[in-house]
This record gives sequence, structure tokens and C-alpha cells, in this order.
Amino acid sequence: MNRTQKAMLAIAVAGAALIPCWLPMAVPNREKIPMDCQSQVEFVGTAGISENSRIIAELQRGVDILDKRVNEALERARHRMRALRLVPVVVTAYNPVASQTDSTPEITASNKRVRPGIVALSRDLEKELGFKFGDTVVIQGHGSFVFEDRMNKRWTRRVDILMFSRKATKEFGVQSSHLMVSD
Repeated sequence: MNRTQKAMLAIAVAGAALIPCWLPMAVPNREKIPMDCQSQVEFVGTAGISENSRIIAELQRGVDILDKRVNEALERARHRMRALRLVPVVVTAYNPVASQTDSTPEITASNKRVRPGIVALSRDLEKELGFKFGDTVVIQGHGSFVFEDRMNKRWTRRVDILMFSRKATKEFGVQSSHLMVSD
């Protein structure tokens, strides 16, 4: 159960003692007294009511804080979506073999060992978009990858996804897609 669910459960449990907000009072010569569900008024002969009101007020403050944080997160996400642009690229796949890389196919241009989930970018994209080794590259329709390798300078506007299977590389072929870049 997450924090929001726990807060809602606590509000429901604490509020059960105050529902309905018209409390029948066991005090002589008093009628039903309307009570604000968040007030901290103490009544004679109603033990626990002020404690429940304090708990409800505390829980409400917590919910207000969570609500504010959610709204801030949504605003940041809206801002990121406005600042998102799509860069057209050609997407290919490569294997870590000397005929497709260099004399050290198991080592990337960032000096790390090859592993699933990495891509090589053409030098023009790297420079134009300001990518650094270790940055996340999002390719529309293919997912997120880590930029760890660099392509030969003869290639432009190209992303090369590392694959270990030669068959999978051939089946992948050459595809058109977009890099999703936030400004």
C-alpha cells in the first residue's frame, strides 16, 4: 500500500467517528450542534472528538502537500513535453565484430565493454545535439538506449543499435525513425 492509499485510509477511519457532521450530543439542554469536520473544538462529554479533528487536520495537510507535489510534477512534465522535438534519423543495427567496428570490437568508443542496450551515434548527431557518453538516447518506436559508441565519420544522421545476433541484425535492416530530444 503506497503513501496516498495509507493517507486516504487514515482519513476514512478518522472521519468515520465524525460522520455525519451533525453529532448527537449527550449533554443536557443541547440539541444537535453542526460541526465543521476540520475544527478542533472540544465538547464536554465527547471524549476523542478533538483528537479525531486534530488527526483529520494533520492528514489534510499531508494530502495538501501531496497534491501540491503532484501538480508541480505535472507542470514539469508539461514543460518537458513542450520542449520535446523529434530529429529524423536512420536506424540500423550492428554486431560487436571487427568487420563492423574496429580492431577492438568488445570495447566501445567510451572505453567500456559492449553490453545490451547501447547505441552508436553518428558524429554529426553527437555534436549537433550535444550528446556525451553515458547519455540516454530515446529512439521513437525502439525505446531508450545508452550512448556509449561512436560511428565512423562517413555516416550522418544515423543511430546504430548494438545487437549480439547476426540474424537479428539482418532482420532489423535499415529503418527510418526519430530521436526524441528535449531542449
